[in-house]
Amino acid sequence: MKFTNLKLVINGISTEMDERILRRHFSAYGEVKHVVVDVKKAIAFVTFVDPSKAQISLQQQHIILGRKVEVRPAKPKVEIGKRKIFVGGLPRSITDEEFKGYFEKFGSIVDAVVIHDKETKRSRGFGFVTYEAEESANLVLRTNFHLLNNKRVEVKKVTPRQEMLPTGFGFPPYYYDPYYQTYFYVVWVPIPGFY
Repeated sequence: MKFTNLKLVINGISTEMDERILRRHFSAYGEVKHVVVDVKKAIAFVTFVDPSKAQISLQQQHIILGRKVEVRPAKPKVEIGKRKIFVGGLPRSITDEEFKGYFEKFGSIVDAVVIHDKETKRSRGFGFVTYEAEESANLVLRTNFHLLNNKRVEVKKVTPRQEMLPTGFGFPPYYYDPYYQTYFYVVWVPIPGFY
């Protein structure tokens, strides 16, 4: 099987390792197209022009500025927007197993997660399901409401963040009201003379 990945992830970089140093190091294996460095996360991405050069680089041990770094292939970004659904109005008592078990009926699942409060560890009343196939997600979305643990829950297609309309106020255009256990979309109407 031919190696086709051009992009590598470099973990464990130090604060001294910048784009110039990483480009010089990895150029020894082949022409480097891009280098992106995130020092705060101690990670970098190196993109080669030729995938065979990236593969050669993977077979080597890398010590940069006296520090051993981990190099592995980057996972290609997969468009999940059409395969991921939002589930709102979940019962507080639902377990991850019950949640996943219900939605597995519609097709093979990549990921199913109930969102929990960080402090209380209780369900926040919503979750997400990602299917392997878009058809499975569409099958779930044929009905807006499903009965899960004797409670009616709502399902919606997930809108990728970059497609959401910004509100201009630094938060999403919706909020969850725990009293009503539902989501409300916020519409901002400018008031003349208010600004």
